[in-house]
Amino acid sequence: MNASDDRSDKTGWRILIAGTGGQGVLTAARLLSEAFVELGHDVVSGQLHGMAQRGGSVQSSVIINGGISPVIASGRADVVLGFEPVETARTLPLMSDRTVVYMNTAPVVPFILGQRYILKKEDAEYPDVKGLIDRVSEATPRVCAFDATEIAVETGSAKAVNIVMLGCLLGSGVLPCLADVFWDIVARKIPPRLADVNAAAFSRGLDVGGRLQTLEGAR
Repeated sequence: MNASDDRSDKTGWRILIAGTGGQGVLTAARLLSEAFVELGHDVVSGQLHGMAQRGGSVQSSVIINGGISPVIASGRADVVLGFEPVETARTLPLMSDRTVVYMNTAPVVPFILGQRYILKKEDAEYPDVKGLIDRVSEATPRVCAFDATEIAVETGSAKAVNIVMLGCLLGSGVLPCLADVFWDIVARKIPPRLADVNAAAFSRGLDVGGRLQTLEGAR
């Protein structure tokens, strides 16, 4: 995926960000929206599903140059940033074989399911992550699944998963913006005490995104 990809001259981009409360889904959507507004694009964003409480399911949309509605219709997502495996799979109805998916493979076990594990309930079972990846891959060949949580931890904070994922997206070349230009804008919006960790997380995400350019079907 690079500037020569047939998405590079699109008139609009529909991006869906999905995860659980506490992973920074809403923050990622806000940073992405504010950066592209500052760059002169028309942007609308909305929370499509769930509550941003810890452990709850959360989906947010960012529509760049794609109209006035924040709603992404069935099969119309251009990009899915999946911060958590189950939450990525929840977005399957919005995917098509043209959707590019970046999927964090590190599970976040919901509170209720965690309680069932503790109580040894028979119906307590987190879905097989490989099976979830396979289901997403059946919908679109443009899937990159990787452990963004591990990368975030290595850079200094598990809470930087959202910045890793944004780095991956900008590094892939899917969007009409250079990564360094995007980061210059975002860096001004991050508290100074978090600057180094987030800069490292974004850089590591860029590395992953750059490698995505060699994915079959996403060249």
